[in-house]
Amino acid sequence: MSFSRPRSLQQLCRQAVPPILREADGKGMVDAIAEIVATDRWNSFDRFHETTKTLVRRYEEAGAVVEVDAIQTGGRMGSGRWIIREAADVHAATVDVVAPVKQRLLDYRDNPWHAVQWTSATPAAGLLTQLVVLDSVEEIQRLPADGLAGKTLLTSLNIRSHMKLIADKGAACVITDIPVSGMPDATPWTKFGWGGVPMGHSEARLVGLVLSAREGGKLRKLARRHEVELLTKVDARKYVGTQDVVSGIVRGAELPEEEIWVMAHSGEPGALDNASGVALTLEVARLLEALIAAGAIPRPRRTIRLLNGYECYGFFGYLEKVERPHQPLAGINVDSVGAKPSVCQGRVEWHSTIPMSARFVDWVGEAVLRAVMRRFNPGYKLYLEPFRSTADTLIGDPQYGFPCPWLSTHQKGYAFDAYHSSGDTLKLVSPGGMKLCAASVAAYAHYLADADDRSVAEMARSETQRILGLLEVGPRRLPSTQVHYLQEAHATSMDQLRRFSSDGNGLFEECAREVRTAGIAVKEKASRRRVPADARKIPLRTAPLSPNGDNTPPEISARISRTRISSWTLFWADGRRTLADIAELASWDECDGRYSSGSKGYHPVDVSRVIEFFEAHAELGYVSFCPALSLAG
Repeated sequence: MSFSRPRSLQQLCRQAVPPILREADGKGMVDAIAEIVATDRWNSFDRFHETTKTLVRRYEEAGAVVEVDAIQTGGRMGSGRWIIREAADVHAATVDVVAPVKQRLLDYRDNPWHAVQWTSATPAAGLLTQLVVLDSVEEIQRLPADGLAGKTLLTSLNIRSHMKLIADKGAACVITDIPVSGMPDATPWTKFGWGGVPMGHSEARLVGLVLSAREGGKLRKLARRHEVELLTKVDARKYVGTQDVVSGIVRGAELPEEEIWVMAHSGEPGALDNASGVALTLEVARLLEALIAAGAIPRPRRTIRLLNGYECYGFFGYLEKVERPHQPLAGINVDSVGAKPSVCQGRVEWHSTIPMSARFVDWVGEAVLRAVMRRFNPGYKLYLEPFRSTADTLIGDPQYGFPCPWLSTHQKGYAFDAYHSSGDTLKLVSPGGMKLCAASVAAYAHYLADADDRSVAEMARSETQRILGLLEVGPRRLPSTQVHYLQEAHATSMDQLRRFSSDGNGLFEECAREVRTAGIAVKEKASRRRVPADARKIPLRTAPLSPNGDNTPPEISARISRTRISSWTLFWADGRRTLADIAELASWDECDGRYSSGSKGYHPVDVSRVIEFFEAHAELGYVSFCPALSLAG
């Protein structure tokens, strides 16, 4: 869809992008990745605190202000909140075959990926167990109670999903050799739960270890010929501790309390996922402060906060628990960037912010990326992608969060072959790709942080043009639900841009009138709706973000899952819309994700599923219901 970009954005692309590109240091970022991986690869909270020291030092060397906020692990379980159940340190883990031969099977100190995150410990002397090989749920279910007592199970199943079943059969240890696609020697990154063991498995206690497919194949071959005995020793500790959220701050000159966030999660063992993102934030701080000091670009009016934490648990915890005068105005999620073109099919992916969030950030980022890639492109093509929930991007919550697109270098349809495995090493990273991504993020963040009233007015007019273009369909009329969806999208962007401005409401009201007038001209007459009485209820959100399934009681989690409703549908519950209204909006969500294309068809969402979805969230404490409305007419 054609619409004019703001002149101020075009000016940034002409004047600021060249010096930013010259300053960006791809090789320096690769060196930073190596230093981050050296501690994050151990998947151990004590080592994550060492990563914190690295980040603090590097941000200080860059000239940025640094803050470290310690977010407590542990808390009220069953609340749905994004809580890391407990910190976990791993100091050692070995498995030895003691019969029929003697050989070392794995050693955590040689390859930290061998230990499942949140594994239990063994006695100091270890556990002597018989090996059993089972690869289907049905085989395990047929075992009697305690059928695996005193045994170690070797399986290619997803052990996170089946942890309770395996523990209920009495297993002391489980070893997974689930394969990594195309990489038989890679050890998959395995966790018993994303932020701790899920509630439905919370009573289970297992020692968990991991082998590559090739290593597992050798053990399976031995087990087919002989009874195999293993000696397993794991030195691990789980406790209530802290996770660090590190902020590198490029302080704003005029409105330092207003912030743009650049988020890249730490605490993950791979070079691409996500030491690359963390290294990028360090570089953005360095190059911006260097260019500001040299007078090449102005210090931005607002603050740019470069945020590193333990995935969404760090970002969400920081958003909820750390006091600040204002919520962030906008941001970007940086995850798995700088992959070599051969690794990511040459794709630089720019994913839209969450559908009900302010959408102007999508085309701002696109314009910057295109400007950077015109001047420097070591083998990539830009792909505009719809919103995809990576958990981190749920921070685009329009009520409590901020619009937040996602930048990545992924293969089409999935991440990359070595994703979440020991194959994710520096060999996959391109210095040129890192430079391209860092320059783009720096320019995007600087434009938004430095936007004055003129720039904000230009963005408001451009976003209005975009929506008017989507409403411009010639002689045919649009469904009233689609018109309403586009009007809602426009209103959300205007509300967010108003927060950037000191100019009052005149311009934004004028833009809103234009969109309302255009909508009247093209909208079909709404047909009378007959909906269930329960669909007339109005949900009002009472908690930020959307619940974490791992920290939700299993029966409520199952009810939410059965609805097959996207988790972010919760964000429509603003105390004004009925459940029937939300069902209509959700019907357009799935097809209008790519901001530049308009709708790609209407996919009706059954209102009964929406009712069940919100009733389950009400039981969890995420919404309350206002009195029902009449929907006649």
